[in-house]
Amino acid sequence: MHRSGSSLLVKVLQELGVFMGNDFEENNESMFFNKINNWMLSQAGASWDCPENFNYISNDFKALMAEIVQNRLKSIHLKKYLGGSNHSIKDLAFTWGWKDPRNTFTIDIWKGIFPEARAIHIYRNPVDVISSLAKRETSLITVTGNPTRTGMKRKFYGYNLPNKRLFYHSFKSLNLSENFDLWKAYVNKAFDPGQENGVLHISYEDLLEKPEAVIKNIIEFCNLNTENRNHEKFLQTIDKTRKFAFINNPELVDFHKSIKNDELVDRLGYGKFH
Repeated sequence: MHRSGSSLLVKVLQELGVFMGNDFEENNESMFFNKINNWMLSQAGASWDCPENFNYISNDFKALMAEIVQNRLKSIHLKKYLGGSNHSIKDLAFTWGWKDPRNTFTIDIWKGIFPEARAIHIYRNPVDVISSLAKRETSLITVTGNPTRTGMKRKFYGYNLPNKRLFYHSFKSLNLSENFDLWKAYVNKAFDPGQENGVLHISYEDLLEKPEAVIKNIIEFCNLNTENRNHEKFLQTIDKTRKFAFINNPELVDFHKSIKNDELVDRLGYGKFH
């Protein structure tokens, strides 16, 4: 799932009775699973904004990661996700999940641990994703609550190395062209034929335009029991104006013109917006 748009999907799943964790950070991502995915990516010399190395991992690497992660799933750290409960995650008597776009690359390892898992991939037009990522990254850098213009924290303590980064977490995501390539890397990986089993692909724009139909597909795909749930009030909260939000920004409209003939953009129906 992409960060941009997947927060709405988290709310949909919660509305359908799916437990998504009690340890959210920004963008409704579970800190527990987020840290595990970050760690796995780093073991392959990859990161969320430079995930390419993870395409070349070996079966031995996957097996070792699965073994280590399964031990982590038994640790006390899981309690934050479960809201303080001491339950084993494999013994939960309810439907649960988590949101993290990094799952796109680590999915094979997770499927090895949870073979019956269902994955939902939500994708959004690239320009809104690019805009959302850039805004997120610039908002991460603050000095006593005030964003800096350079992206660097000004306060520095002599020769002591600070614990947190001085600069933006991802300079790449501030560059439109590089950010577009990152969007393509995630979407192409999610549509990899080798990952099709147990994956539901939905577009963010469809979720906005026809939420009833998309939610019905999610219920069937995840085999959810929503017999006693009325979604009318929730459906009224969905903001359809978020579809192609970038059209109000001339710079982003111009960028869309430069990428609209890209093969993937065209295949997903994003060559034109309306």
